[in-house]
Amino acid sequence: MKTLLFTAFIAVLLGTKVSAQQIDPQSRKELEKVVEDFSSSIIEKDSVKFYRLFHEAPVVWIGVDKEKSHLHFLSKDKNLKNNFFKDSPAGFIRGILSEQGEEEEKFYNVKIEGDERIAAITFDYSYWSNKKKQNWGKESWALIRANGQWKITSVLFSVEMENIAPEPQGLQR
Repeated sequence: MKTLLFTAFIAVLLGTKVSAQQIDPQSRKELEKVVEDFSSSIIEKDSVKFYRLFHEAPVVWIGVDKEKSHLHFLSKDKNLKNNFFKDSPAGFIRGILSEQGEEEEKFYNVKIEGDERIAAITFDYSYWSNKKKQNWGKESWALIRANGQWKITSVLFSVEMENIAPEPQGLQR
């Protein structure tokens, strides 16, 4: 009898799906607004809106060249040591503000995970300048809920140059 109960208990455990904690609907809505505001601040070239998305502490901002683009850059500059580069929210938005034409970052396959205090947002992206795709890759943000507001604390992304390795058809947006 004990063996039968133990076997039944194990079967129930194995049959139970373990799922990650789902983020509450209000937090999800607020985090979706962060993504929307990030995108619209680039299109509108609104640095005030952009800066409000980030925590006051130093924000990690690192891009990593994907292999084909890195090899291309290496062929142009033999002294190139790193396949990554560091920037900051200020450096990023200043670059956008200095451009005369239209700028846009498109997000797709957005995934939001976390709880009521921390969150991770990951997605595929493509960056466009004057309606021409410049680069694409994956991006990941870490966020905290600081004093009732979601703030980005890190931005990590991979970069493939569209003119070196065009985005695969299934991923394009």
